[in-house]
Amino acid sequence: MRGMNRQTQKWARFALKCGLLLTDAKLWESIGSQLRDRVDDVGDEVRRRYDDTAGRLHRANDALHGRNHWATPAASFMGGIGLGVGLGLLLAPASGEETRSALRNKVVDLKNRVETSGYRTMHPSSTGTGGD
Repeated sequence: MRGMNRQTQKWARFALKCGLLLTDAKLWESIGSQLRDRVDDVGDEVRRRYDDTAGRLHRANDALHGRNHWATPAASFMGGIGLGVGLGLLLAPASGEETRSALRNKVVDLKNRVETSGYRTMHPSSTGTGGD
């Protein structure tokens, strides 16, 4: 290197250092590891966004075709209520007639309360004291 000028020596040293770095196994292992991690991160993000988009498209397709996903659970819930009431009537400790009479009285009482509160709402007293 003694016969080279100063600028050429700098470039030669730079080339040798680059050559050493490019042949270093630990450096390539580190770069490969970082690249794999980044690719995995990108893959996970792409997968998450794909799943999100596919779900939105599926819901939009169902809406366009008039399919509702709430009808089945609602029908099951109402069926469960009906089954519970039926079993409650069958297995009640009172006789069937007594149970039906008690239910009928409660329904009539509830109807009367609703009608009374509806009448008060439609016809409030002029003094605001409730007729007192």
